[in-house]
Amino acid sequence: MTSVPRPGYLDLPMPSSEPLVIRLGIMCRVDGWEKRSALREAMLSGVPDAYVKLEYKFFVGTASNTTTGKLRSKGESAAVVMQKVREESEKFGDMVVLEDVEDIPERISEKRFQALRWGASVPKEEYDYFMTMDSDSFCRLRTLAQRLSLVYSNLKPRQEPILVGNMGSHDVYWENTSPPDGTKDGKFVEDVWFTGPKFPYPVGIGYMLSSDLTATILTADPPVPHHINYPYDDVMIGSWMAALKSFHNASTVFETPKRRYMPKHQLHPKPYLPYVVEARLIDDKRGRHDFWHRGLLERSVSWDTACVHRIKPTEMRRLRGMREVSGEWEDMPRRL
Repeated sequence: MTSVPRPGYLDLPMPSSEPLVIRLGIMCRVDGWEKRSALREAMLSGVPDAYVKLEYKFFVGTASNTTTGKLRSKGESAAVVMQKVREESEKFGDMVVLEDVEDIPERISEKRFQALRWGASVPKEEYDYFMTMDSDSFCRLRTLAQRLSLVYSNLKPRQEPILVGNMGSHDVYWENTSPPDGTKDGKFVEDVWFTGPKFPYPVGIGYMLSSDLTATILTADPPVPHHINYPYDDVMIGSWMAALKSFHNASTVFETPKRRYMPKHQLHPKPYLPYVVEARLIDDKRGRHDFWHRGLLERSVSWDTACVHRIKPTEMRRLRGMREVSGEWEDMPRRL
């Protein structure tokens, strides 16, 4: 931990008698046994009910004999890997196995979209935020709830479109042009992309969409584009937010990329929805960052760290046991 002073909001009660309700979708490799185990033990157990009401799922794809060589479980057939996954899922009841999505990096955007659909599978009035994170992230959910409820106390997630994260910037947009299952002749097909005005997007460190925004996104017909190559699955989320507004503006300039024998040309993408949606963006850089000496957003874990990215399973367990954050979970008394 750094010498950053302990924020006063950590000692304040929640402003409401009701906890923050979070539906959390965790992106994980099909063979990510160690990370799932560490997250269950170090982050997901003992979350205090007075602060957070949590429902979570790990989202994994399907191993095939053409991809098992890329897995950490090398030497095991796809059938063996999937049998182990199904046994794990039955034991813990906290996994969604996407049978139609091959577990390769190119298709993580589809995992994230299916997690979003799971998040919105209950009415928006029943939860506050859909949250998504990668399995190499660790979040202090009590601290996260306190930051959202006390630092950003004017947010109304069940009534307004809100996106919370550590924001980067990009200029790539997409249209939904791929087949519904994202494949053609057995190969992954990416949605068509083009460029436009720069927009903020949440980098992959435990970002959150309000239940109102999640419900709104999923009313799009056809669905918003989600067959998008890694590592643009986070950019995808920001592009949706920008497109919900800018696709309605006829004066906004969008251009196809320059390709061999084909110059750039302007285009006018069809809006996702028949009305403009302007999401409220919360750029929470203090609360979300990469682990020290890892990634472009690296810094030391501090009192106001809510989510840290690029962290190893052993470090997750060690972080939970640190004196400075003990008492964060119900089953751990505060160390003096």
